[in-house]
Amino acid sequence: MKIYLKSSLIAFIALMLFSPAYAQKNAIAELHTAAFIKYFNAGKADSLYTLMAEEVRSKLPLTTLGSAIAQIKGSLGNLTRSDYVGIQQGTDVYMATFEKPGMVLHINMDKANQVIGFFLMEDKRKLTEDKRELPGSVTINAGTAVLKGTLSLPQVTAPVPVVLLIAGSGPTDRDGNSLLINGKPNYFLQVSDALKSKNIAVFRYDKRGIGQSTSTKALSEVTFEDMAEDALAVIKMLKADKRFSKVIVAGHSEGSLIGMLASEREKPNAFISLSAPGVPADVILKTQLKSKVSTIDYAKAALIIDSIKVGHFTKQKMDAGFNMLFNTALQPYLYSWMKYDPKQSIKKLAIPVLIVQGTHDIQVSVNDAQLLKKAEPHAVLKLIPGMSHILKAGPADPVQNAATYTRSDLPLHPELIPTLVKFIDGLPVIKAP
Repeated sequence: MKIYLKSSLIAFIALMLFSPAYAQKNAIAELHTAAFIKYFNAGKADSLYTLMAEEVRSKLPLTTLGSAIAQIKGSLGNLTRSDYVGIQQGTDVYMATFEKPGMVLHINMDKANQVIGFFLMEDKRKLTEDKRELPGSVTINAGTAVLKGTLSLPQVTAPVPVVLLIAGSGPTDRDGNSLLINGKPNYFLQVSDALKSKNIAVFRYDKRGIGQSTSTKALSEVTFEDMAEDALAVIKMLKADKRFSKVIVAGHSEGSLIGMLASEREKPNAFISLSAPGVPADVILKTQLKSKVSTIDYAKAALIIDSIKVGHFTKQKMDAGFNMLFNTALQPYLYSWMKYDPKQSIKKLAIPVLIVQGTHDIQVSVNDAQLLKKAEPHAVLKLIPGMSHILKAGPADPVQNAATYTRSDLPLHPELIPTLVKFIDGLPVIKAP
């Protein structure tokens, strides 16, 4: 379903860092910001809608706004205060603080004091919450990042296989939960627990800038290659650990391509692709946008995408909706992501490969899995009937399917773990090169 991939991209925008230029406060904008917070906390999307510029209202349906408010409030609570940041590209920017720590909401006002955008961003102010590590916690220094992860280890004395789980796009943590979703599906945590019960160890980690993992780079400077370097550091750590007989890399969604790039350089024993796209990012973006915007807007977006793909970044003023998606701070990441074609990357893996895809995935299609299989004929392709993008049973109806993303009580699809275990147990016990 289109909205979820687009939300994943906006997640990167939500986490990027601005360099504010401080200026004198705007009294009317202050009043409008206070009204924004009041309506946001009350869940009054229709009232909040009146504060927005006409250009934004023409591209943002009221129902979508209401859904976004509900999701954000469910994850982070109400807004408690706002602080003036300054003028950013001719707009007044305010930073609103949530009840729960970790993220803030930036509210942008135009010269007419109307809202032209609001963005979730990482709160870089000093946090006071307890950061004590739980049992199984592991810290990895990966160059420009410090990664925090969890190792789930079976209680056995003999060496066991270990699976590295790499999360997909957006602010998705080591358990498979996202700040963009009102609820905790916990699908990575469930995979970890299930494999551990089969005497298979699992290491999962927060990507840089997410959860407890940090980066010395501003998030607007992070590239796709940085994500691959992080995964590479984890693979090296696992391969050097004598407790493990085999190292298997498993990437979910966008994490699959990250895992492919890392596995090409630091060969594990095998690779597993879970619910992963089979086309480059520029194709994904165009496909998502084509059915969501007008023909004229699509033509504009396609030109911007083509420009970014060849490394020509645009600084021109864009419509409010496109400004969020193609913000100048995001373009270097998009460029670095667009350079890679999953079909070409999977070809380079001279190791056993398993491709797993659900038939009720509303974000990635069965055709994507078939493209990957065609590119790597030796790979094992497993299509799981009725499995959704979050690896659980999901209805065919997109709306009902999306509703399952918020539920932590749903188990994994019953065919998933047996499929993974069969593949892993069938691998030869040879230490990865």
